[in-house]
Amino acid sequence: MFKKILYGSCLTEYCGHIFNFALNLAKENNANLWIYHGLGRLNLSEEKVNEAIKEAEARVTKAYVDRMKKQGFTNYMINVSDGDEVNEITKLAKNTKIDVMVIGTSTKAPIEAGEGITTGILGPTATKTILNAPCPVIVVPPALIPGMAQG
Repeated sequence: MFKKILYGSCLTEYCGHIFNFALNLAKENNANLWIYHGLGRLNLSEEKVNEAIKEAEARVTKAYVDRMKKQGFTNYMINVSDGDEVNEITKLAKNTKIDVMVIGTSTKAPIEAGEGITTGILGPTATKTILNAPCPVIVVPPALIPGMAQG
């Protein structure tokens, strides 16, 4: 059903569980998996931005590549960029004709994160991504992640 899957990572322990979901989905569908990590808007020189991107690519590689290889999965691409995360991930999804995106919710309570009623528990990045995505978006809720269920 899905041949191109885009996973949005924040490189936290929380996102590691979402990655497992995305990886399993990719394996079940024999799909290509794009791993995206956004750095936000960096107000740095081009040289410093390129350094930051290389460092982030190394962190993404360390976080995910060995896990994929141990499971015999090699159909992946890593994409790290600076700029607005929502604009960048939705642009990547559109340009690569992604079939589905896999993201998580905010890892903070809405009030704690300074969010209002308009973003709720999803958080601002997830909310904006869902509203701007050129494809379906699977949101992995905290209840599916060990130790994060509430109630």
